[in-house]
Amino acid sequence: MTTSNGFRNILILAGRKSHGGDGNGIHDYPVEARTIAALLAASDIAGQVTCTILDDGDWPDVTQLDRADAVVVLSDGRDGDQPFAVATHLAEPSRQGALSRLQARGGGLVVLHFGLFADQAQAPWVLDHLGGYFQWQDDHGARNWTSRITDIETEVVPTGTHPVLAGLEPFRLHEEFYHDLTLTDDGRSTVLLAVPALPIGRERGEVIAWTREPVGGGRAFATSLGHATANWKVAAYRRLLLNGIAWAAGCALPEKGITAPWIAPGDVPRILGGNPEAPVRVLLLAGNDAHRWHNWETTSPLIAAALQRDARLKVTVTTDPMALGNLTGIGCVVLNYCNWHDPAGLPEAVREHFLAWVEAGGGLVVLHFSNGAFHHSLPNAAASDWPGYRRLVRRVWDHAGPSGHDHHRQFTVRFGGREHPATAGLPSFSTEDELYVRQVGDEPIEPLCWAHSEVTGKDEPLAWSYRVGRGRVFQSLLGHDERAYRAWPVREMLRGAVAWCAGLPVRRIAVSDDQPSLTAHFEGAT
Repeated sequence: MTTSNGFRNILILAGRKSHGGDGNGIHDYPVEARTIAALLAASDIAGQVTCTILDDGDWPDVTQLDRADAVVVLSDGRDGDQPFAVATHLAEPSRQGALSRLQARGGGLVVLHFGLFADQAQAPWVLDHLGGYFQWQDDHGARNWTSRITDIETEVVPTGTHPVLAGLEPFRLHEEFYHDLTLTDDGRSTVLLAVPALPIGRERGEVIAWTREPVGGGRAFATSLGHATANWKVAAYRRLLLNGIAWAAGCALPEKGITAPWIAPGDVPRILGGNPEAPVRVLLLAGNDAHRWHNWETTSPLIAAALQRDARLKVTVTTDPMALGNLTGIGCVVLNYCNWHDPAGLPEAVREHFLAWVEAGGGLVVLHFSNGAFHHSLPNAAASDWPGYRRLVRRVWDHAGPSGHDHHRQFTVRFGGREHPATAGLPSFSTEDELYVRQVGDEPIEPLCWAHSEVTGKDEPLAWSYRVGRGRVFQSLLGHDERAYRAWPVREMLRGAVAWCAGLPVRRIAVSDDQPSLTAHFEGAT
């Protein structure tokens, strides 16, 4: 049942932790459930889904089931005389009836790993609605398996062209593989993954993942993967499981499958909104050496020092643009970078990750000449052109077009226009900087501050913000050299912009509390 705002509701049922103590990363269903929810929230389909998590093997009430588009089961399964409970969805016949009704109205069922265990009495329902299971025979409580378990690191091979396989190539994984499973053979199931190295003992014994479209309607996705939380670090593993869950919920999948960054367990609460005051990691990308007029070696320490006056912001400075291809745990990226005379640009995989990260909720602050990066008009760097960058940065410097600037001088910046947390209450101020004019772009902007240009004879916009997907972007044209950061309102706007982009409340730092921390930086600047 799609919500009124267009989201698909995914209900994740997490059983109790088993197989050892907390933190060992094995069959840790509550952690797995929150990891899935956080990954979907940080993915490029974040605008399609919303997740609800139930812990301790709890079963949803009628209202929750009525609102669900898919149910994901993460739980133990009964295993002969071992101390494991029946899988959550098989514990009572009424639960199977509720899931049958969910599928009959077009909903989906997803079962991972240990939840695939079922006995012979449960087999008819499981085969019809899920398409397969790990088979054991309840023989007076004995642990009597027909299916098998093999713990190895090996290659996992996608099979066919199903939408759940979008963007997947063969990949390596260390897993406790369940295999020799009992599968249907009625033409309503589609095999997704096989593991050729498994020591199989029955036909199709190498199959470890599939989809199912039951006779009564709806969808199911099942896989014997899911033993260790650490496997979520593997991009192909993330993509497969997220594709399967989203497909079961009826989401539209991207052509190349779902892209989501790895999220460490410690960062999951912040992604899910559990602790809005948690420290946010800020990545400041600086460089490059070819353009010495914009002295990033001087401005970057000033930017980092200004930001870290807000104790909630933890800044890491890098000069490697490849860092944009792995933004795990980063809450905001600040660009003090332009690839002047550098034709390499960014590899496609890095571009895709960065764009997807912003669209899924990442924060981006673009300073001064960073708006000229990855543009076809860059001297000796036309090959770096990236049209997707113009989706993130709405006003860019075009060397082949009208872009220009006043000569480096003192001018007054005035705030106004729409209210914004980053600029609210800031006074007009005088700064020494390079006033950019005639920046190029078609997407609308709502300026937050202006300065009067001697070149154009007009008030020129200097800062604005907007959304890209679920992400927040703030662009400022100020910041030519170290002199541009002497004024307190510039630093306050910068801090406010990063806090806003990272989803934090904006907090003001008084002039008297701010200036001493920067004195040494300014005195050392050239």
